[in-house]
Amino acid sequence: MPNVYFAKSIEKDWVKIDESMKLIIKEKIVQLEQFPNLSQIKKLTRHPLAEYRLRVGDYRVLFDYDKPTNSIFILKIGHRKDVY
Repeated sequence: MPNVYFAKSIEKDWVKIDESMKLIIKEKIVQLEQFPNLSQIKKLTRHPLAEYRLRVGDYRVLFDYDKPTNSIFILKIGHRKDVY
């Protein structure tokens, strides 16, 4: 089960999201412990910030996975129009 860490910049992203969507995003982040066995995860190609994305409705959670330490680093959360 991977450890999940958040970048400091997530605080700014989190403020912009409405409360109902925050609950759904929190549930999906908890499910990241099942990585890579989630259907909503996609490996990104040539994205400057992250290796993977988790789709949560119109929002995206961008993250990296470090296999040696079995850790997930969440780098950005935002509406899909803003994160790509």
